[in-house]
Amino acid sequence: MMRLFKYIILLFLLSSCTINKYTRLLQESDRLPQYAKAEMERYRIQVDDEVRVRVLSMNKEVADIFNAGNSNSTGTAYRVYTDGTIDLPFISGIHIEGLTLSEAKAKIQERIKTFIIDAEVIVALSNNYFYVLGDAGRGGFMLYKEKITIYQALAMSGGIHKVGNKKNVYIMRKDAEGKTQVRHFDIRTITVLDSEFYYIQPNDIIYVPPAGERFFRLDSFAAIVGVISTSFSFFFLIYGITKM
Repeated sequence: MMRLFKYIILLFLLSSCTINKYTRLLQESDRLPQYAKAEMERYRIQVDDEVRVRVLSMNKEVADIFNAGNSNSTGTAYRVYTDGTIDLPFISGIHIEGLTLSEAKAKIQERIKTFIIDAEVIVALSNNYFYVLGDAGRGGFMLYKEKITIYQALAMSGGIHKVGNKKNVYIMRKDAEGKTQVRHFDIRTITVLDSEFYYIQPNDIIYVPPAGERFFRLDSFAAIVGVISTSFSFFFLIYGITKM
């Protein structure tokens, strides 16, 4: 009986190691996918984005025309039309689709300087959010800085739940042509660091599916072993009392 009890304890320890293999992040293992390093992709403005433009100038009266009459505002929001352009007061047809925010700033500032020679322009994205679905929380979350990692994004949403599938994390992202690309990766491997999956972009949708049968196969097995070991302990306790 004691030998059987030892085998049960051994099975419990092995099951704990198995669970750790499926759940631990930043694993250095050749058995996990290996992802190549990649440069961070700068977000490029798309149709239907809202771009906020704020104009700074010593000539506040003229600058306020572009700032909706409020020089202390965060800027006026302009929606990108289907042709990829925005219209500012007295300036129409500024094509910014496909540009990064810094490229859009340079282009808008160049056009505004035809009215205000000392104009400085601040350009930001209004729809600067990413979204999380599945077993890692739900909701939209603001990108409070340009470089938000996948780990930070998931931490903001509450982290991957116990039943979340770390082996297949999905990111849905629109490319430069407006087509939605679906990328999936194993977040457990350390090679996610600095890979194409590492940084989040505005409008990204992160989806963590349930692990499915793995949760029941591992966690329930460990629970069963615990129940069996407890039962054996109870058996030995009763057996000892009856022998007294």
